[in-house]
Amino acid sequence: MREVPWVADRQGGVFTLDQARAAGWTMAAVRHAVRSGRLDRIRRGIYRRVDTQGLNRWALARREHAAPAIAASLAVPGAVASHSAAAVLLDLPLVFVPRQPCISVVPWHTGEVRGVHVHRTTSMLRHFVPIAGLLCTSVARTVLDLAREHGAPSALVAADRALSGGLTSAAELARTLAECRRWPGVRAARNAIELADGRAESPLESLSRLKLIEFGMPRPELQCLLGTRTGAPIGRVDFYWDEFGVVGEADGLEKYDGRLASLRDEKVRQERLEATGLVVVRWGWADLRDFDAVTYRLRRAFAEGQRRSAGACGWTRLPRASLDFDPRGAA
Repeated sequence: MREVPWVADRQGGVFTLDQARAAGWTMAAVRHAVRSGRLDRIRRGIYRRVDTQGLNRWALARREHAAPAIAASLAVPGAVASHSAAAVLLDLPLVFVPRQPCISVVPWHTGEVRGVHVHRTTSMLRHFVPIAGLLCTSVARTVLDLAREHGAPSALVAADRALSGGLTSAAELARTLAECRRWPGVRAARNAIELADGRAESPLESLSRLKLIEFGMPRPELQCLLGTRTGAPIGRVDFYWDEFGVVGEADGLEKYDGRLASLRDEKVRQERLEATGLVVVRWGWADLRDFDAVTYRLRRAFAEGQRRSAGACGWTRLPRASLDFDPRGAA
């Protein structure tokens, strides 16, 4: 049985007939693979692998969403995968899967493209990057487009991930924003780019920062390494308010690997933090829908911290260079 062309892995599981032929496939083999259910024909000359082994439900939803835009980018001259489809190709997070994927074309492009949202736009060549056999908007441009299409939260989670992974820089985000400063929806992009911080380790942390600002909470420090007064490391925390001695932890599923040992280690870590006098407040994805309850708990923690005597402060903030252990586990 022939292997699906390797280029499909970089194109969201999608490939062209020419790419299949270059990998040794014949037209008869392609037709047989479609009849047997191994391949799915998206449009003329464009196919998608059906095998979903190793993909969880969210990854599968992302791939299914982006496939029509990837196919259009491969088939339509001048079409570029953009917005949420580009985010999938660039492995940037999405807050939600939009109803339709997007492609971008030149303003004078005529006709509609089935199954995608078409954006007609004038762009600089540097806003586009090659991904295997197609063009995709750059990381910085994709962040900007996500903001314009879906708002600051969608852009912020992508920008934070891009910065933390070294996929772009703050300077490149700012330069792309300046080049598109007169475009509709750019205010949301400006807000997201100003708040972007590569220290965020998950979309939940990124969205939590937005909620803290929205509810008028004091700005926390991100990813601080805390230890005992003697300098023994305890762990790195998501949010830290030094003036109150309060720790905030955003608990997304990606923080744990599902093993009871991981949950036990996290419980021990919290107990060690609290033993120094720190107050720990935790929240998860469900709490974003009713963040009033989180801010109430935080304000109570701030008040408790202000009542704490100086002698009860048994913790210290450590330099990140001393991070020579598992930051999520106990020392």
